[in-house]
Parts: sequence; C-alpha cells; structure tokens
Amino acid sequence: MLKILLRSGVVLAVLYAAFVGYIWWAMNQTPETFGGVMKRLPGIAYVLVPFETMWMRARAGHLKAGDLAPDFSLTKLDKSATVQLSSLAATQPVVLLFGSYT
Repeated sequence: MLKILLRSGVVLAVLYAAFVGYIWWAMNQTPETFGGVMKRLPGIAYVLVPFETMWMRARAGHLKAGDLAPDFSLTKLDKSATVQLSSLAATQPVVLLFGSYT
C-alpha cells in the first residue's frame, strides 16, 4: 500500500512539474500564443499554479530606469498603416501612457 501511495505521489509530482513548466513556457511566448494556451485551461489552473508570481517573473524584462524603450510597431486604430516607435522618437519626444480612460 505504501509503494502505491509513493508511486502515485511521484507521478502526481511529475505531472504537476510538467504542467507548471508548460505554463512557464507559455508565459514567455508572444501574447497571442499565451492567450491561446490560457483560453484552453480550466479555471482551477489559476489556483493550482503560483500564477501571479510566475507572471511577474516571466514579464519582468530587463529595462532599468533611464534605458531607452525597445522598438516596436503598432497598427493605427483605423488600420491604415503601422507606426514604429523608432521613427517617431527620431523626430520628436514620445510619451507612452498605459491605462484605462473610461
């Protein structure tokens, strides 16, 4: 009986480690890939995995105060073109504001 419990515990520990590893891998992918993975997971996954701690580490980045922002491009709201940060920053100061304005 003890052997069965021990084996079951080892199997569960390996499955849990694989699941956490899969979530960690997904967190380090593009937002589209991460979203695709997360929409297929059951809600219990958020309780079983230290999700917030993992997320903060996966998305922490390496920027420090005073570093230049990494270059990126975004599609305009009317989808007529894309705007690249480096092209704007070369001609004028750029301020990025993130938040909800509702």
